Amino acid sequence: MRPAWPGLWSAWRRQGWLLVLLCSTLFGACGSGPVDNAGPVRTVQAFVSALEARDASAIIDLIEPTEWRREIGPELRSYLGYLATIAIADPIYMVERNQGDTAVVRVTGTLNYALAESGAGGERPFDLQIEVVRVDGDWYLRSLQLPQPGV
Repeated sequence: MRPAWPGLWSAWRRQGWLLVLLCSTLFGACGSGPVDNAGPVRTVQAFVSALEARDASAIIDLIEPTEWRREIGPELRSYLGYLATIAIADPIYMVERNQGDTAVVRVTGTLNYALAESGAGGERPFDLQIEVVRVDGDWYLRSLQLPQPGV
């Protein structure tokens, strides 16, 4: 059975698909909710602050609660003992990827440091990618990655 107004039916079919596509896009975007970029950035800022304070306990508390968290403690304390000072000047935090419960935050700035034994130190560009993960509503460090040369 054909509708009484075939031209109207044909136009509705063409525009109906557009309407369905538009509605599904709008409702799909509304259903997913906002992405939490503040949590990952706050966690990475806390890491940088703990690193600058050379506070191994604070850094360990920020690491994802896994077996590795317990294993890394003594080594981390040893490495931080080699530094007299460490500071990141003018840090910039950028969320590079956020997939809901995992995110990658890139921190760039200038690293200033001095070694504890010799007092030798320097200043270098700082560029670090940090993967964070949400566990039971809280964000933790999962991995650190230095950018690869030429990438």
